[in-house]
Amino acid sequence: MEGWKFWWGIAAFFLGGLATQLNGWLAYRRQRKDRADDAADALRQRREEFELQHLVEVNQLLRDLLAGLLHMAASSTLMDRLGAGDDRELSEDFKTAAASANAAEGALTASAGFILDDAIRAHVQAALRAADEASATVLTSDNPSEGLFEAAAVMTPAFESISARVRQLYAGRAGS
Repeated sequence: MEGWKFWWGIAAFFLGGLATQLNGWLAYRRQRKDRADDAADALRQRREEFELQHLVEVNQLLRDLLAGLLHMAASSTLMDRLGAGDDRELSEDFKTAAASANAAEGALTASAGFILDDAIRAHVQAALRAADEASATVLTSDNPSEGLFEAAAVMTPAFESISARVRQLYAGRAGS
């Protein structure tokens, strides 16, 4: 029987070593999966932060553009009513409004390409085209507010889609 004790000792030694190796391998796989999950979560979080930052920025620029166009139309109407005539000298108020609208439009054009959602980007680009047309209408038409209603109607889906996506991003964060 003493021979069996020897062989059981050897077998226990090898089985213990095998169990230690198996446990180490399983721990390594678990840690590797945890690191991959953490990396994927960090990447998702960075993407959401990037998207959220740009959507809020685009929303504000779109509002600034609309406000600038409305201000331009109001200034133009006021100049017409005050009798500036056909060769109307652009007032400082109109120039300021036009500069504000142009700055917002330029920044919006630059930022629109960074919108990750294709549908939102299409809405914003449609709003930019409508704003261009409204800007031309304000400068050339006898009724400067004529094109603003169409521009506002095209901008509304852009505002709504941006707001919906921002809510969706924040709702996803609350669940994380």
